Amino acid sequence: MARDRRDPAFLKWVVLPFFVLLTFGRVSCETDPLSCLNSDDNDGIISTPGIPFCSSKDRNALLSFKASIISDPNNVLADWRASHYNCCDWTGVTCDGATGRVVRLNLNSQHLKGTLNGGLSGLSFLQVLILMENDFHGSIPASFGAFSRLQRLCLAENPSLSGSIPETFGRLKNLQLMDLYSNSLSGPLPSSFGMMSSLRNIHLSGNKFSGPIPPSFGLLSNLYNADLSNNRFSGHIPDGFAFNLTSLMFLGLGENEIIGLPKDMRNLTSLLLIDLSNNPLMTGDSVEGIATAPQISQIDMHSCNISGHFPAWVSRLPQPKWVNDEVTPSLNLANNAISGRIPSSLGNLINLELLNLEQNRLTGSIPPSLGKLQNLWRFNVSYNNLSGRIPQVSPFTTFDKSSYQPGNPGLCGVPLTPCK
Repeated sequence: MARDRRDPAFLKWVVLPFFVLLTFGRVSCETDPLSCLNSDDNDGIISTPGIPFCSSKDRNALLSFKASIISDPNNVLADWRASHYNCCDWTGVTCDGATGRVVRLNLNSQHLKGTLNGGLSGLSFLQVLILMENDFHGSIPASFGAFSRLQRLCLAENPSLSGSIPETFGRLKNLQLMDLYSNSLSGPLPSSFGMMSSLRNIHLSGNKFSGPIPPSFGLLSNLYNADLSNNRFSGHIPDGFAFNLTSLMFLGLGENEIIGLPKDMRNLTSLLLIDLSNNPLMTGDSVEGIATAPQISQIDMHSCNISGHFPAWVSRLPQPKWVNDEVTPSLNLANNAISGRIPSSLGNLINLELLNLEQNRLTGSIPPSLGKLQNLWRFNVSYNNLSGRIPQVSPFTTFDKSSYQPGNPGLCGVPLTPCK
């Protein structure tokens, strides 16, 4: 049974402060079993006690990597030594039970300091590489493109990791998960990006990537979750982006320099959530294609410098549907410069649960048609110049004053002062 979204415990978990979207990383981990955090649970890799010694090639690759580590405060690599011949017994190393080849290297959250030695590419059977939450610096070696069997690449939260994503990553045909968030990576995405045909989850947030999203991104037909937020991506999202991404459900583009979306997004048949907040969109028309995405349910466009009258495409949105506790039917257009009246057509989005229009330049009254929004449990129109009677029907009479004021000195009716 669906959780009651009016329950106080649920409100505290989802919306503090008002209308805060869940991070895309968290969405990924809770709705898709493919993540760095649970990769030890069930990824098809079998480790059997008493396996043969690892190959000398794998052992040498690991020792080469250890040689590039200048600080190991947890002494996690103490057993990585030539005299301890079987590297399959080393901390963080997993070998295939049949071949003895290294298939997983997991040194997550060990505070290791050093560089990503290109010698690791000698692990030619590697399927999972997890080096998150360490202190690696320098760039990602181009030789990482040689990991032809790699399925999961987890290098997130290494703040000093810099440089660009190598063009050689196009060779990673089996890569399904790429976690590179919270680093200092920069430059444009390589044009070879679209060649990673198995990619399902990509998390690049919190870096310094720049330039346009390459058209080849639209070739990632298996892509499920893409978080590109908090970077410096710029320009229009190319039309080709929307052609083949039929599996894409979550798209995070917030805090970039994006100025527009494709006009036709009807092929994005799985898209539920889009975050475009803190981009210089300037006009609502530049993103009108979003109304053609047939399943779109959660839209965040706060702080986008949108000016002019209320975007006409909002009235053409498909009826948002509640999917689960992570995707709440919602529209956030707060902190823009939208003027004029709230359109009565908003009342047609009868499943809407969150509506945030605060800090705009809206005038006139709150349309009585919004009384049809009986599922609404978060509403904010403060810091506008609205006037007239608040619809005297639930849920509008149940919201507290902070949903309507400060601002809007001409509004009256419950929960504000009675109308004269």
